[in-house]
Amino acid sequence: MHKIVLFGGTTEGRLLTEFLSQNKIPAIVCVATEYGEKVLEYEPPVIVQPKRLKPGPMRKLFEEEQTEFVFDATHPYATEISKHIKEICEEQGIEYIRVLRESIEIEDAVKVSSMEELIDYLNTTEGLIFSSMGAKEAPALTDVENFQERVYLRMLPSPEGMKQCLDLGYPMKNLCGMQGPFSKEFNKAQFKEIGADILVTKDSGNVGGFLEKTDAAKECGMEVVVLSRLVNEEGISVEEAKDTIRSKCL
Repeated sequence: MHKIVLFGGTTEGRLLTEFLSQNKIPAIVCVATEYGEKVLEYEPPVIVQPKRLKPGPMRKLFEEEQTEFVFDATHPYATEISKHIKEICEEQGIEYIRVLRESIEIEDAVKVSSMEELIDYLNTTEGLIFSSMGAKEAPALTDVENFQERVYLRMLPSPEGMKQCLDLGYPMKNLCGMQGPFSKEFNKAQFKEIGADILVTKDSGNVGGFLEKTDAAKECGMEVVVLSRLVNEEGISVEEAKDTIRSKCL
C-alpha cells in the first residue's frame, strides 16, 4: 500500500520525487507520459506510473492503495486534472495538498486571460512569434494567420508532441524540442538566431524560468505576451511540502 500519491510532471514534482526516494518513503508518482518518467531520478519504494489518469482509474488507484495524502504538483495551467484530483480526494476523505509555484508579475508585458484572447491579439501584430508554451497549445496557435511562417514552438522533446505539431502543419524548422528551464543567455541566443519579435509565454513562475525568458526577450527588443493563470489557487511551496511529508511519514 502507498499512502502518498504525488501528481507531478513539473519541476516541483521532480524535486518531491527525489525527496521521497532519498528518504525511502513509499509513494506512487503519477506523470502523464513516458518522457515524464525518464527525467525523474528515483528508486524503490517509489513507483512511477507514466500514463494519464482519468477520474475512474484515479478513484480505483486511491482505493486500492488506501491513499491518505495526495500531493498535486501538476502545472499551474493544468486546471482540469487538478479539478479531478481535488474532487476525488474530497469524495474519498483524502487529504489534498496543492504544491504551487509562485506567480510573478512583470512590467511592460501584454497580459491576456485566454487562448482566444491571445490569438485575437496576435492576429493584430506582425513579425515572428516564439511560443514557449509547449505542444499543448500548438493546436490553438494554428489560428494565428500565416502560423506556418510566423510561429516557432519550444516544447519538451517528446516524439508524441513533435508528431502532433508536424501533423498540424508546423514546419520542422519551427520546432524546438528541448528540456528546460534555460538561462537568460541561452534564451537570448535562441531568440536572436530565430529573429523573433514576440515572446508568448505562460506565467510559469521562477522555477519554470519565467524571468529568464522575459528578461531575455526584453533585452532583445521583443514584445512579451503573457497568458495569465486560468485559476487563482492557494498552495504550498516545495520546501513546505517536504516539511509536510516529514511530519507525516518520517
